[in-house]
Amino acid sequence: MRRNVIAGVLLAAALPLAGCSDGAKKEPGSKKPPSSTASGPSSPSGTPLLMGRSAETVGSGGKGRLELTPTSVVYAKKAIVDTPDNGLFAVVTVKVRPTTAVAAGEAAPAGRGGWQWAAPDGQVVSTLDGQAGNVVLDGFRTGGDTQPGTVRWTARAFDISEAQRGGTLIYVDGEGTAYRWAVPARDAGPQVAEVAKKLAE
Repeated sequence: MRRNVIAGVLLAAALPLAGCSDGAKKEPGSKKPPSSTASGPSSPSGTPLLMGRSAETVGSGGKGRLELTPTSVVYAKKAIVDTPDNGLFAVVTVKVRPTTAVAAGEAAPAGRGGWQWAAPDGQVVSTLDGQAGNVVLDGFRTGGDTQPGTVRWTARAFDISEAQRGGTLIYVDGEGTAYRWAVPARDAGPQVAEVAKKLAE
């Protein structure tokens, strides 16, 4: 008899806990929380965003805010007349849009910001390494502020080896926050044909 009473008390105490657990799992309309890949900017240790995803960043020197969207990547063994030191240029197009009423610029490598390429082998390459700084494409201007209410297209180049295809694109903004995107190992994105044509001119 005593055993039955104790068992009944224990069962009664466990039921509310089980009910809460089951309710959380079976609640109608509940959805799995979005992953960092789909919901916004990642931290340096988080899951990289996919190409085409936007991240809202702080402008150079902490001035204004910029929405940055890497959209395409093109790999080329030559850019007009320049050849890469390491065998390959990776050129990434980026859509830049201010999100405040203040003109804002991208952070620069000189200020420990800007764009970097983290290769699968762990090496990090900046836009200043090798011959990347010589890759300048008409219609994809880099540097300077972007005015409120406008959209600007830029192209960032990296001098890499064949083995370093398919890296992680990293941008460090005006507050030192890092954002990351996973880059395909082959040409991809809506600007591929346009960029490839300009690189061959």
